[in-house]
Formats: sequence, structure tokens, C-alpha cells
Amino acid sequence: MPLDPTVRKFLEELNKVMPQMTKIPLNEFRKMFREFFTSQPRRPIHKVYDITIPGTEAKIPARVYVPREGNDFGVLVYFHGGGFVLGDVETYDPLCRELAAACDCVVVSVDYRLAPEYKFPAAVIDAFDSTKWVLEHAREVNGDPEKVAVGGDSAGGNLAAVVAIMARDQGLRPTLKYQVLINPFVGIDLASYTMREYSTGLFLEREAMAFFNKAYLRSPADAFDPRFSPILVDNLSNLPPALVITSEYDPLRDSAETYATKLAEAGVPTVVVRFNGVTHGFYGFPIPHAKTVIGLIGSALRQVFYNKY
Repeated sequence: MPLDPTVRKFLEELNKVMPQMTKIPLNEFRKMFREFFTSQPRRPIHKVYDITIPGTEAKIPARVYVPREGNDFGVLVYFHGGGFVLGDVETYDPLCRELAAACDCVVVSVDYRLAPEYKFPAAVIDAFDSTKWVLEHAREVNGDPEKVAVGGDSAGGNLAAVVAIMARDQGLRPTLKYQVLINPFVGIDLASYTMREYSTGLFLEREAMAFFNKAYLRSPADAFDPRFSPILVDNLSNLPPALVITSEYDPLRDSAETYATKLAEAGVPTVVVRFNGVTHGFYGFPIPHAKTVIGLIGSALRQVFYNKY
């Protein structure tokens, strides 16, 4: 279907205030990126506070969102997008507030180390360490260790998928209950239809993707590491059930839907929902579709955590 008019209008407004990422210094672009997305309305939440998680390589900042009074909530460990180069808990504060309310769960938003200052696999290590900490300390954030899920968008969706695999392989207990992968990056894709057709002028640009990969990877060989390309993992069985959300005009759509198919073929209960008429990153735009996808995630996780919609 045609690009949604609200998306088209938003992208036109964004292009007026945001230069191409590769045309200005990275720190300057990071600041503009943060300021633009933190200007979105912020839903009031019962309790929001920052913590520091002791990782194996670094102290990891994180922000905790508690939806209301109570304990034994489900917990969503959330990894933000931004190509492993952009984003932080402040940038994603509006989205995480919406997720906490919609899912009626605690959200732990992880401020993993960014490239190029910290190369692969720094972000993976921080994501895994944070998840392990939440499983061991869920009670400290009003959560139930038996009700922990991972989720993320774009690069964060990559981290969520990889953490789910690592948690299985390393036998983390309790086990993760679910994975939410929103427009996930699952490995370099140069040849698919969506990569050819939708990587120019539709929010996520081919030039930006090349910049992200060069900034994050230590060498081209890292592209074949399953901690960067989970789509290359041979055995995807015994992973948490998955909700995979894709966008019609996203260059990552085909590879994400292929990954979802591989999960299903491995016996993992997998639901794939494609949102038509929208681009990569639409869930963070001030458009009706964003509310719909948040509601969808909320419905899925309330069912997983509490057996209710």
C-alpha cells in the first residue's frame, strides 16, 4: 500500500531539522537525535528511576519504569535502537513509558556502550550482563524473576535476539519467557528486495547502515559472528516465543521476516506482524500506527506475564 500520509508528513518535517548523519560530527548528530525524540510527550508513570548494573566489563546505566503500586510484575529488559551508535535511555524515555503502561510491567531500559567508542561485542556483553542481572535481581525492581522478557528495536532488536540465544546456550535460570523484536537487524543483507527498494529516502538509509556497521565492527569478519548476525545461527530451537514486528517500507523487513520463519521452523512459537504503509522506526513517530504497535506489544506481554489481555 502507499506510504501512510502521516508518515510522509513526519519524514518531511524530520528532514527539515535533521541533516544527514554522515554530514556533521557524530556527537552533534547524537545531540540532535536525542533532542528531537525526547520532545515527544511523556506519559506519567508511577515510578521512574535510574540504576547502575555491575557488568563484567563496565558499569551499565539503566532506567527502571514501574507502572503502578505492587510487586511481582513481569519485567521487559529493553534495548534501544540506533545502529549501535545512537540512542540512550533519555532518547527512549517516551517509548519506554508507553511500553510500561501498555504491558503493565516493569521496563528496564539498558544504556549499553555505543560504537565507535566501544566496538563489537561491547553492546552484546552489556545487553547479556544486564539481562542476567535482572533475572537474578528482579525482586529489587518490583519484578518476578519467572516473568522476564527481552525486547528491542532495530539494533536493540538484534541485541534482544542475540541475548535470547546466549541465555539458552549458557543455561540462564530462570529462563526468559518471551522476546519482542521490533524492526530487528539480524545480519547484513545486501540483496533482498526491501534492501534494494527501500534503503533511500525512507528514514533508514543505506549510507547510514554502512556507517553503523563500520563504526561498530572491528573488522569485516565480525559480520559472520552469530552475536552480530543471529540469522546465521544454525540451531534456533528452544528459544523463548517471539513477537516479530516488521514494516512494509523498511529495508530490514525481508531479513527480519526470514529470521521469524527460521524461528518458527525451529519450533519456536512465533507471531509476525507486518505494519503496512510505514517505515523503519515508525513506533517512535507521533502517528496513530505507533499507538497500535504499543497496544499490540502490551497485549502480547500481558498474556505472557499474567495470562490476560
